[in-house]
Amino acid sequence: MDWLRKYWIKALLLTASSFLAAIVFWTSVLAGEDDYKDKGTMLQLGTIAAFTVILVTAADTALNEREKEQARQEVARAARTLGTTYNATLVPISDALGKLAQEYAAVLASAGVTVPPSLSSTQAAQSTVICRTVLIGASILTADPLPGGGLPRARCAFYRLKDRATHTFEREDWAGAPPGPRLTLDNAKGAHLLHDIIDSDAAYHVSKATGYTSVVDPMSLKCKSVIAVPVIAGTTAFGVLAVDAPGDMDLTGEHVFLMKSLAGLLAATLALS
Repeated sequence: MDWLRKYWIKALLLTASSFLAAIVFWTSVLAGEDDYKDKGTMLQLGTIAAFTVILVTAADTALNEREKEQARQEVARAARTLGTTYNATLVPISDALGKLAQEYAAVLASAGVTVPPSLSSTQAAQSTVICRTVLIGASILTADPLPGGGLPRARCAFYRLKDRATHTFEREDWAGAPPGPRLTLDNAKGAHLLHDIIDSDAAYHVSKATGYTSVVDPMSLKCKSVIAVPVIAGTTAFGVLAVDAPGDMDLTGEHVFLMKSLAGLLAATLALS
């Protein structure tokens, strides 16, 4: 009975289709009888019944497709919820790791501890690996890839703060869809990164949903979605991690959590390098 209450429309369509199919069969039999006088009426009735069967079948197919689409949407919503929860859980963990790494590095520096050359080279190598992994991961895990080859549509870059006085940021590395982003951000663009993102310790999310526009490239038609987050470990600001994509709804709120967690991991790595 639960199935019938949930799918009563499908049951009704199935019953109607069966009933109409029986009418088509009955009329075809009567129309084929030699001694039946009103064959024309039976043929008309059979034609109408057959046409109605087609309509009922089409309605049932449309209903099935609608249910499939609803199921796909439910799966997508569940995936987004899971992703948001997962990344929201990682954000405070990565922030804590950054603070621990910064304090650890500060204690070593104040104690005058000399880092052995072998450890220094290992730190540099692993820092490069982690940075590349963060950039590639951000470009893949945000906007949907290009159809066919699966190449990323988004691109991600890390801009290191070089000069606070002149608001100068330099691109240290990037990954994702070409062409590469700007090499240097300064003046008003650099001031935006410094004051609106680093000093405010806040993400800047450009999309149709937020209504914000890009300060770095406001006239761009290729990057309508942007998320920029600070890369900070404790009290040390290293720069800004930014991802952009062509569609104005490509980057969502769940991606902000992802970028924050990746930025925290990058900051912890840089603090120890």
